[in-house]
Amino acid sequence: MFKLYAMRHAKSSWDFPDLDDHDRPLNKRGVNSAKLICEFFIKKKLKIDLVYCSSSKRTIQTLNILSEKISFKKIIKKKALYHASEDEIIHILKQTGDNYKTLLLINHEPSMSELINRICLKENSGQFENLKRKFPTAAVAEVNFNFNDWEKLSKVKGKLISFIKPKDLQTSKE
Repeated sequence: MFKLYAMRHAKSSWDFPDLDDHDRPLNKRGVNSAKLICEFFIKKKLKIDLVYCSSSKRTIQTLNILSEKISFKKIIKKKALYHASEDEIIHILKQTGDNYKTLLLINHEPSMSELINRICLKENSGQFENLKRKFPTAAVAEVNFNFNDWEKLSKVKGKLISFIKPKDLQTSKE
């Protein structure tokens, strides 16, 4: 079984209006949300084989927060992911070698919700309704695939296992 964790970058700052969108950093809430997701990943004892990360500052900062406590086998930062459509993301993921069974994708909206909507069966209706309403910053969609080659990504639909939002984790900590 192959698995994809699709994560939207954590909340970015709008304090510097002259900055190019690509260069916007995380704000304090974003840093805290990324740390919550990191704790969630640690509790689940995730073993991520490969991380694909957009080259934007906020996605890389999100990755760096995760990397402080989680060891990733391989990380690929791709400028092509920035503003990529779901078709372009699928094309990138399909080129992944079959020795990488569990992927983490850190990217942007609207392509994240469009990607999940495209590659998943519509079985988990409650999770899908949440995702269709909004894919919040630092949220993570967990998708299982019943195949052994990423090349089959566009042919075989995955199953949405969970849709985790930092807000859900804050509530569960209290």
